Amino acid sequence: MSNARVRQLSDQLVAKWTSPQGVELMVAGAVLVGGLLAYGPLSLQEAGRLLDWPADEVLDRFHAMEFDLETDDRGRVIGAGVSLDDRRPHCMQLQGQRVYGWCAMDVLMFPVVLKEPASTVTSYCATTGEPITLTVNPDGVHDPSPSTASITLAPATGADIREVFCNRVNFHATAHLAGAAAERDSDLAACSVGEAWAIGKRLADLF
Repeated sequence: MSNARVRQLSDQLVAKWTSPQGVELMVAGAVLVGGLLAYGPLSLQEAGRLLDWPADEVLDRFHAMEFDLETDDRGRVIGAGVSLDDRRPHCMQLQGQRVYGWCAMDVLMFPVVLKEPASTVTSYCATTGEPITLTVNPDGVHDPSPSTASITLAPATGADIREVFCNRVNFHATAHLAGAAAERDSDLAACSVGEAWAIGKRLADLF
């Protein structure tokens, strides 16, 4: 990997998801991802049945693990890493469906988790708004456009994961732009899309 900060953040992510709480969260999150892909938006009663949890505990139990689920205006679960909210900038194809990720890492990782042969990923440069496209599968990243596309990484601890990690893990059109974002926020690190995919592969292998 390109620098010590990228390696540090990668190791931190693995440590988070292999901790006892991380394993519990990963198992429960995977159940909801499967439910969202199979059934679409999930009422709390439906989510509770899938998880074998009381419906009125679903949101609170995820919140206690610093992982607030995404809900719509009807109170249905629509996001647990994989999101059904088409307003999100990070888009991927999973099981024949166009779905979304909370962050750039999600759209690099989930196609590997689900062994997609070729998931088309689209997003935007967080700095310029320039469209970014690539194809992801369990073998790597293919045909990124622009070829200079890069990513900012963030710590995954300290508060709700969307606040501390997802909202700050974005695509940038060039390494220079990603590096500039990292210079503005010392918590961040910049890396290539290929390096970010390798981190996603480390996480996917935990599922």
